[in-house]
Amino acid sequence: MEESITFLHSSDWQLGMMRRFLGPDGQARWGQARLDAVARIGAVATSTGAAFVVVTGDVFEHNQVERQTILRACEALKRIPVPVVLLPGNHDALEPGSLWTSAQWQAHAPEHVTVLTDTQPLEIVPGVEIVGAPWRSRRPLSDPAAPGYADLKPAPGTTRILLAHGQLTSLSGGMSDVPTIDQAALEAAVADGRLQYVGLGDRHSTTRVTDRIWFSGTQEVTSPEEDDPGNVLKVTVGGDEIDVEPVRVGAWHMVDHRAELFDEESLRGLEDWFAELPEKERTYVRLAGDGSLSLPLLSRLDAMIDAQGEVFASVERWAKFWTVRPAPDAGDLDALQLSGPARAAMEELRQALAAGDEGAGVALSLMHRLARDAG
Repeated sequence: MEESITFLHSSDWQLGMMRRFLGPDGQARWGQARLDAVARIGAVATSTGAAFVVVTGDVFEHNQVERQTILRACEALKRIPVPVVLLPGNHDALEPGSLWTSAQWQAHAPEHVTVLTDTQPLEIVPGVEIVGAPWRSRRPLSDPAAPGYADLKPAPGTTRILLAHGQLTSLSGGMSDVPTIDQAALEAAVADGRLQYVGLGDRHSTTRVTDRIWFSGTQEVTSPEEDDPGNVLKVTVGGDEIDVEPVRVGAWHMVDHRAELFDEESLRGLEDWFAELPEKERTYVRLAGDGSLSLPLLSRLDAMIDAQGEVFASVERWAKFWTVRPAPDAGDLDALQLSGPARAAMEELRQALAAGDEGAGVALSLMHRLARDAG
């Protein structure tokens, strides 16, 4: 009977990734969080007794990341106390000018880290082979996983792990613009004993395909659309037995929220929702809104979002789903007691709004807010 082996499976670190919706401070903290999550993988390796760690593609965001990103990645990798195997993916493919051949990587990569540059089996520990299918360009011409296992034969007594990167045909929804991975062929390779585990990357949410075929997902969230990011997989495999357990290492949250805004009560409801969210400094909120508000309430909403944006990592109006309209009341506008050119501009905007120009309503709201604040 084969001895069981425990290892960790991660992917899609995408170190050096930028996010436009984060300001300079939020971007810096978020970039550091991605490195911190890598270091936490090292702690999980220690606590679980993992023999090694595999990363199935997109370690870096692209091949032209800054030197600082490479050096900090090397420092984070040093905090993983067991052998680490990295697979180039579509973002950091083995193409001309690849960072894997750069002077920075070559000089600073820790000795216990191996980058798979071909499909030759690697005996990572006695009785355990890793085979990989590294990407050689961002646009492969065929199934990107197939080169890693197509020519393999069953090897009784050996636990063989395939590392691959790409979307499964069954999960891509026909939307992938590059060849996808054939799930049926992978399952056949598992069934006939050529592979005992398939670790996949590219899908950022932790996803079980079968008992022995998994996407680990990214170590730290990258988008609100991701269902279950921020995990590393603890995999124990031996003979006919396998156990896969997601372990949380991510610390950030990206949240979508939809608010119906029509009156002061609904505005208070949004304030309460913001107040109840934990870990605000590590949370990005993408806010969808619908409804109409009087100018004072619209000004209050603008001020609330501005203030929460200072507390949270970022609060962003979701432009695609932001349809909160101004409902200016004549009394609200007259109470501003504007005169001269300002009064004339207000009247012109009121006429434009009456004619159906919603942009005029936005301008009136802004005028109301500025005049109120100035007063």
